[in-house]
Amino acid sequence: MRALCVFAQHNILRDPPFSRLDFISCCNLFIYLDSEAQKKAVNTYHYALNNDGFLMLGKAENISQSANLFTISDNKYKIFSRKINSSSQRLPELSPRLAQQNVTKKNVPLVQRNKAQQNFVANHLVLDNAIDAVLVSDFMPASVVINHQMEIVQFRGTTDSFLTHPKGKATFNILKMARPELAFELRNTISKVIKTKQRIRKSGIELKINSAVRIVSLEIVPLAIEWNEPLLLVLFTEQEQTEIYSHQANGGKHNSLAKDRRITKLEQELATAHSDALATSHEQEAFSEELQSANEEVVSSNEELQTINKELETSAEEIESANEELTTTNQELQTRNDLLNESYEYSDAIISTMHEPFVVLGKDLRVKFANPAFYKKFRVTEEETEGVLLYDLGNKQWNIPALRELLEDIIPKNSTFHEYEVKQTFLNIGEKIMLLNASRVIQKVHREQLILLVIADITEVRHLLIEKELKEKEQKEKEADDHKRLSALLEETVKQRTRDLIKSNLDLENKNKELEAFTFISSHDLQEPLRKIQTFASRILEKENKNLSDNGKNYFRLMQQSAERMRQLIKDLLSFSRITAAERKFENTDLNIIIKEVKEDFKEELKEKHATIEVAHLCQANIIPFQFRQMMYNLIENALKFSTPEKPPHIKIKSHIAKGIKLNNKKLFPQKQYCHLSVTDNGIGFEPRYSEKIFEVFQHLHPKDKYEGTGIGLAIVKKIVENHQGIITAHSKLGKGAQFDIYIPA
Repeated sequence: MRALCVFAQHNILRDPPFSRLDFISCCNLFIYLDSEAQKKAVNTYHYALNNDGFLMLGKAENISQSANLFTISDNKYKIFSRKINSSSQRLPELSPRLAQQNVTKKNVPLVQRNKAQQNFVANHLVLDNAIDAVLVSDFMPASVVINHQMEIVQFRGTTDSFLTHPKGKATFNILKMARPELAFELRNTISKVIKTKQRIRKSGIELKINSAVRIVSLEIVPLAIEWNEPLLLVLFTEQEQTEIYSHQANGGKHNSLAKDRRITKLEQELATAHSDALATSHEQEAFSEELQSANEEVVSSNEELQTINKELETSAEEIESANEELTTTNQELQTRNDLLNESYEYSDAIISTMHEPFVVLGKDLRVKFANPAFYKKFRVTEEETEGVLLYDLGNKQWNIPALRELLEDIIPKNSTFHEYEVKQTFLNIGEKIMLLNASRVIQKVHREQLILLVIADITEVRHLLIEKELKEKEQKEKEADDHKRLSALLEETVKQRTRDLIKSNLDLENKNKELEAFTFISSHDLQEPLRKIQTFASRILEKENKNLSDNGKNYFRLMQQSAERMRQLIKDLLSFSRITAAERKFENTDLNIIIKEVKEDFKEELKEKHATIEVAHLCQANIIPFQFRQMMYNLIENALKFSTPEKPPHIKIKSHIAKGIKLNNKKLFPQKQYCHLSVTDNGIGFEPRYSEKIFEVFQHLHPKDKYEGTGIGLAIVKKIVENHQGIITAHSKLGKGAQFDIYIPA
């Protein structure tokens, strides 16, 4: 709005005013001005405003001295409307301009002469109007036009005999200008006309002017004309001049008639005053009854508010109790996490202290983990090992066909092998003779299958045996026995280590099951207090809506919104945990059917936001239908949520099947077939440095009051892609929309 405004210094008491304005806001200025300055400012505003313009003042300000210029439109906010016909719109008290010089009329052109002839006809009309004005001013009865505030708007005829200017400050109030004999009758009659909206005539009013007593009558007529305020016409008529008092000769008969007339008038005035007092008394009694009724309503409202206050205190106690329960649950959850961390640390300590090299392989035979003994024995680093295919380690010394066949059969066939001897030459450490033991381990929490590979280096043992065979053939049997004992010892050691690892994994599995059960139970218990909070808040808003203030209603709505956000957060956490723990049943599914179902779910929201979803022909893929549908639901929901208000959302979905070498991603296997699915939108986007962070749990890149969300949606998407042994990437620029690329093995 600041860019649309023009700011300038302006002195309303000295500078020429602006004109043709629709609205003037002048709050808290008049409190610094005296009455004369206020009146001048109001006149300036009246000139500056259009006929239907408005003036707004501060709560402590008023324009009572200029009521003839404005009428009040809103008493609460002090908004006044300009009176259209209150007076001619004249520029108030500006500096005089230079007098225009007279233009000589000699040598007037012919065109101007023709104009003068045309003006001659118009002058006849002016003459007729002037004659009518003289007749009206000389022969019409004295009259004035007033408004309901008793202010005189116009004078008609000669009103000197009835109205005079009082001493002191100038005023147009008819009651202050009227002679004392007329003031009482005027006040009562005007009040009755305003109430009844009927013309009323009062006659027989004695008016003493100097030494003469005149009997006059007054008539008040409501004017039925279109004006910006109601007007009344007050007519003064002199009936007859009955008598003239003089100090020289006054007959007794005249005095008697005057007294009788005076007594009659006083009796009439007394009767009128009595009836007015009686009417006032009835009105006072009615006002008292209404005040008593209003007082009873206030007392009743106060009692209801006290009841509501008690209910609010009860609700606050329930919320506090729920918070304490949440705190206790959180502490228990933290304790479980600590126990789980201790179990992980215990397992890590066991693996780290093993003397034999130990390797954990994934389903794709990539190294997940290796213990320090492996790095030390084969002189490699953690960066060179983890995430690398076993057959690509070092100079591909582990690419042994027989070993490869054994390892690839472990997971599909759940097979194991023990003391498989391997003799291989390594780049930095030379020839090594090893005994390999391998078995399958299933992590049920992560739904992942791993291969444990234990390597026993028997190179030195074999060399010693060979030397002994050459030097002491006679001790061959003894050496054979020693070799058997050593082999048995090694086997027992490997078995013991394997048993320890299996025991550790079982402990971890049990802990994970307990944590999963605890998550489901605590999530259910957390939702119960939230449902109670929402129920009680809804009941209060429904049943006590009339008795609540606007702030109270707003607080209850905020409380409902907070409870709904907490409920949604718990729901998303449960979805996240279920995706991790759910069974994976892959089916060959047409992706077009999945997208069609998701579009049907968003039918109303797409119509509301005028959004469009452009879908190219999608391929078939071996997927988990339920999880894949949830993944697409979250991606489309994000695209609609983070859209720009200036343009309707537009979402593009397309897919194709290609080998990993043709796809622009180094993490894919070059010769493996993938279904590449891309989802693109034209929303607000994000900075490229957040392309990995957005998939983390509880990550918000925007304020929660602007874009609602729990921060779990994209984490669920990534987890679903990983369940399909796939990869997801995100690319975007701020304000340029976002693109999500999903690669799933075909």
